[in-house]
This record gives sequence, C-alpha cells and structure tokens, in this order.
Amino acid sequence: MNELFGIVAEFATPQAVRTAAEDLRRAGFRVFEAYTPYPVEGLDRIIHPAPKPVLPLVMFAAAVIGAGWGYWIQFWDEALNYPLNVGGRPFNSWPAFMVGTFEFMLLVTVAAGFFGMLATSGLPRLYHPIFEANAFARASSDRFVICVEAIDSRFDAAAVRALFKRLGADRIEEVPA
Repeated sequence: MNELFGIVAEFATPQAVRTAAEDLRRAGFRVFEAYTPYPVEGLDRIIHPAPKPVLPLVMFAAAVIGAGWGYWIQFWDEALNYPLNVGGRPFNSWPAFMVGTFEFMLLVTVAAGFFGMLATSGLPRLYHPIFEANAFARASSDRFVICVEAIDSRFDAAAVRALFKRLGADRIEEVPA
C-alpha cells in the first residue's frame, strides 16, 4: 500500500511560494496548502479565496439558543416551578432575568465557538502526513513549502512535478499517505 498524500516543493523566498500558489490556482488546483515560517501577505487569499462563514453562523445560533435557554430556566424556576413573590414584582420579571440570560448566552456562545473552531480546523490532529516530508523540517525556520494533495481532482504527479520544476523549486518530493 504505497499511496501518495501529495507532492511537496520547497522555495527560498516568500515571493516564490506566492507565485507558485498563484500558478497552481490558475492551473485549476484547489486542494493545496502552504507552510511558511511567517505570514506571507496575500497567500491565504490565494489558497483559500472564499472562506465559508460557517463558524459565525454556528455561534449566532448558539447565542440565540443560549439566550432562550437561559431565560427559560429562570422563568420556569420563578414563575412555574416555585413562584415566590419578592418585593411585589410579578413572577415573570424580565428585567431581573436579563443579567443571567446574558451570561448564559455568552457561556453557550463561547463554548460553541471553541468546539466549532476545533471541528472546522480539524483539531486536535496529532499527526499529519506532511510531517514525513524532508522539506517540512525547515518550513518553520527559513524555507517556504507548498504541498499539492493527491485528493485534488486535477492531481497528476508528473504534471505537478513539472510545474514545480518550472517555478524553480529548490526541492521537490513525494509525501506518502
């Protein structure tokens, strides 16, 4: 079972990796990633041109559910389960419930954001096939690495190697799955 995860190319400059990403995008590749020692301006927009706003929608839904749930807990306790007249206020005294409702809404929203971030980013992931690439060792210090994954519909190992060679990659290697 000698499956291929992808092809990795190493570049010496941030401009070279940005040019490689632009050429890959122009060639029709959609599943590739860059690993750099520091942020390269514009590279994220080339690799991921239109991020899908899933996490804000999840957090908004969690905020609405959390606020409703927080209010319901207080209403049920005060007006339905154990009605107690405190200071002559009505049992359903919404101003008294607002602080608790807001705090519970924040708790649920933050929890949904945290777990949603973990889910959308694929974390925790303790192993990734890219760690096996020799070029990846220097991606956190002084080299710029780009990997085209084999799951891309346009992936052809020979064509990707030829494209990286034309772009002037310092090192090109295959990454086993």
